Amino acid sequence: MKVVYPVCFGIDVHKRFLIATVITTKSAELTPHYQKKRFSTFNNQILELKSWLLECNYQSF
Repeated sequence: MKVVYPVCFGIDVHKRFLIATVITTKSAELTPHYQKKRFSTFNNQILELKSWLLECNYQSF
């Protein structure tokens, strides 16, 4: 299988919380690695979500 995007993420939005999943695949391996994290819908947690997503993107390269 050809890896098109080495880093992808999805967010499941609920009324009181968000669940974010980051999927990373290194070019040498075909098995994806999943990371899940739960955040509340308060501003400070949404900013933490942003920081976590940026951190995950940079760690994958």
